[in-house]
Amino acid sequence: MGASAGATCPICRKSAGPRPENPAFPFCSPQCKLVDLGRWLEGGYRMPGPPVSSTGDDEILESKVRTDGLDGNIQEEDE
Repeated sequence: MGASAGATCPICRKSAGPRPENPAFPFCSPQCKLVDLGRWLEGGYRMPGPPVSSTGDDEILESKVRTDGLDGNIQEEDE
């Protein structure tokens, strides 16, 4: 995958210089590079997929652990 002379920044759509001249390639500037990083870290880039079904783990945990209403302590129930 070579850098083309007409590359555009995926963030701001300005012209992005080729890799030897532009250390932020494929972005036009370090600022756009940081914007992209922020989007990755915040989960802005997600691929849609099938919904994740519940395995029932929550119900199992709730049946084994109960909250004592008097002082809020969590106690395990005997099986």
